[in-house]
Amino acid sequence: MCGIFGVLHPRRDLDRELSQMRELLAHRGPDGEGIEKVEQGILGHRRLSIIDLSAAGAQPMWDVQRRACVTYNGEIYNFRELRGECLHAGLAFKSSSDTEVIVNQYLLHGAAAFERLNGIFAFCLHDRRSGEFFLVRDAMGVKPLYYSMAAPGLLFASELKALTQSGCVAPEIDQAALQAYLQLDFVPAPLSMIRGVRKLPGGHCLRIDRSGAVELRRFAAVDASRPAHETIAGDVAEFDRLMHSVVARQMVADVPVGVFLSGGIDSSIVAQIAAEVAPSGISTFSVGFEDPSFDESQYFSAVSRAIGSDHHCEILTPTALLDILPTLPTLACEPLADGSILPTYLLSRFTRRRVKVALSGDGADELFGGYPTYQAARWAAPFAYLPDAVPRALLRLAHATLPVNYDNFSLDYKVKKFLAGLHPDPIARNERWLGSFLPEELPALLSGYDPSLQSSLAALLCEPAAAAGNLSWLEKLLRTDERFYLQDGTLVKIDRASMAASLEVRVPFLDLEVVRFARGLPSDRKLHGRHFKHLLKCYARGRLPEVVLQRAKKGFGAPLGKWFRAELKELLQETLSPRRIAAQGIFRPEFVSRLCEEHWRGYRDHRKQLFNLLTFALWHEHLQAAQPRANHSTSIPRGQWSGHA
Repeated sequence: MCGIFGVLHPRRDLDRELSQMRELLAHRGPDGEGIEKVEQGILGHRRLSIIDLSAAGAQPMWDVQRRACVTYNGEIYNFRELRGECLHAGLAFKSSSDTEVIVNQYLLHGAAAFERLNGIFAFCLHDRRSGEFFLVRDAMGVKPLYYSMAAPGLLFASELKALTQSGCVAPEIDQAALQAYLQLDFVPAPLSMIRGVRKLPGGHCLRIDRSGAVELRRFAAVDASRPAHETIAGDVAEFDRLMHSVVARQMVADVPVGVFLSGGIDSSIVAQIAAEVAPSGISTFSVGFEDPSFDESQYFSAVSRAIGSDHHCEILTPTALLDILPTLPTLACEPLADGSILPTYLLSRFTRRRVKVALSGDGADELFGGYPTYQAARWAAPFAYLPDAVPRALLRLAHATLPVNYDNFSLDYKVKKFLAGLHPDPIARNERWLGSFLPEELPALLSGYDPSLQSSLAALLCEPAAAAGNLSWLEKLLRTDERFYLQDGTLVKIDRASMAASLEVRVPFLDLEVVRFARGLPSDRKLHGRHFKHLLKCYARGRLPEVVLQRAKKGFGAPLGKWFRAELKELLQETLSPRRIAAQGIFRPEFVSRLCEEHWRGYRDHRKQLFNLLTFALWHEHLQAAQPRANHSTSIPRGQWSGHA
């Protein structure tokens, strides 16, 4: 992976700001850098060399005849087939990189080329002939792309901080994004936490013509590839064939490749297949915890022994977490209240010592029905017809009778979360279960709460289910989680944590062929009775240790609930103190203090809410402190322009 940045149709000289953006993205591409001045724009790149390590693979890259230029972050998995097509059409190549395939495919097919790319990518392409620019993001939204038109030109970058700390974008909080973040734990695209900055949604293209006029359109819709087989055995056989092909091509690299292994069924399947297709074995990487309710060592160790991988493990302690918490604002880029970003970063940093690319099992839950909320949706159906007072009474009873337990997915946590999140609308209910704050809590939490913003957020969250038409309730939940929880939460976590360690992470389950296959499956091959991910478990039976198939889903997180009462209590007291919260002017100090006191005294388990607030507070303080740095960056010497329009 890499980092990209640039400005289109600049209204003044931005050498100093572009230099700052280049430095802020250095972690995404420590192997090289390049800047190209084109007509009406400047394209920049930071390189993490994976395929074609030579200078011929450097970016920004022109085609041989200098008709189109691209700066690109990602991997095109079908680049060999597309390269062959280009050669057959008479187009020349000067490198063996997948980057050059993008410009040559564009020369063959125009903007229609974008939907032919199977991979994870974000890029800016310039057509010298028409004067057009295209900002493009992959169909599943794996790689990030921010842009702002509220700046001296249209600026774009792989990370938000490259825009906010460049001096081009005022660091003002977007109130709609803030209210969405508090409820969801992430900021859903197209919103960003900074007013005037937007995230390009997955599968979308922003076209900018010669005059500077813009047009946003969706270029990729991933539909089911075919009807399912009559029997699940047929689908298991096809999944086997498909995943072996996908994993094999995602292991193509000119650098060492490893596999993240959590001990869950998703990463274990990827590791098992990788071990079969790799000619000389694979290396697997895990992190464990001292807390047994969060530790998964017995599972990933069993898988490693079964597949014969060269396994590496690091134990995460509260001390290690304390050491990296100050880096959370720069790590996350914009607030992301997913506690697993911390162990994911440590895992990435640990893995990077031995390999430069890692495969992960992310995406399987959303495609094959792996979250407990899908089962909970069945149980919740009868409550939709009861008066609101009934769930509230049951929740009070649960608080009175079930003592707080800070273990991972403890019984009291699940029961209370289930009751607190009950809502007649299944989409709203799902978001209430997954997020931190309920909509009705925001007026007491926010100093500047705006109720009018809630309807627009609700409309945004309902879009995937509405587009799913007559599909089953489960498919509608899957599409919703895929569009938001996966794209704007999990994949953001993976990208920021891995790129902070200069590690490329690939996600085989999100290969477009696998996505199309999953969408063609009937719901009962995903959620079958009490069984999650039914098809994946049928595939894994006999291939993976039985202990992995029988284990309860735990998720990948850290014991923050316990640490907030012990090792991390002082940090929480300082960062969320009434004085600092009041100075920030965003939250009501008395509400935040009550959450802290209830958690410390053991009255409530507020781990999610407190991590949500802690993450935002640390990020906001960093945002304010980092602004002066934008005024001290040095200009890019004219000799560093790698080309001319």
